[in-house]
Amino acid sequence: MALCLTTGAAQADAQLTSHWQFGETSGTTTTDTVTAATATLSGGVAFGPGKSGNGLVLSGGTATGPLTVDTAQSFTVSAWVTLSAACTANCKLAAVSADGVRSSRFSLGYVKDRNHLGNWNFVVAEADTDLAPVTATAVSVVPVDAGQWTHVVGVYDAENLQTLLFVDGNLVGAGRAENQWSGTGTFTVGAARKAGATTSFFPGAVDEVRFYDSALNMDEVFALYLSEA
Repeated sequence: MALCLTTGAAQADAQLTSHWQFGETSGTTTTDTVTAATATLSGGVAFGPGKSGNGLVLSGGTATGPLTVDTAQSFTVSAWVTLSAACTANCKLAAVSADGVRSSRFSLGYVKDRNHLGNWNFVVAEADTDLAPVTATAVSVVPVDAGQWTHVVGVYDAENLQTLLFVDGNLVGAGRAENQWSGTGTFTVGAARKAGATTSFFPGAVDEVRFYDSALNMDEVFALYLSEA
């Protein structure tokens, strides 16, 4: 598949709508540095060593908070992630997702199956149903190195119905999402939603989660990576 994306000057309307740094040291809430909203930690999750300062260390738990982008429109989600161990059997793991009623609108995470040896992926579902159909997933080619901090970015371009995955500043996969729908207005770190249940728990750590209300271009994604690397 040929990968292409507009390059050039940064978009004037690319707005950072939330930035979750997870810099707290204790407690069960974390604060968005853009909006001052809070997300709630539950289950096996705690503040611990992150990419920059503290992050969220996950072992079957989640953090859930208000989503500041409309997933029916163009948006970008980015995060620094590290997987504690690669899956030995087929699995789907979600580092960051946007909640629907029955399924996640999107999931930025990891997949291992008969077609993938353990790769980062960006999934955007076509409908908020139990089956959560997907037209084409953006997946990286190179398998994940467990224990290594990696910058992953998912971009949804609503105008072109395209999904894009960047890893460490590089465009590595493209997919397609043709139906535009909004989730419930919340996002989850550490898991996704499937058939109305919380699943795909991410074993590892997540830090520096950002949301933008537009589809960042290649130059913007690379600049973001360099600013946090």
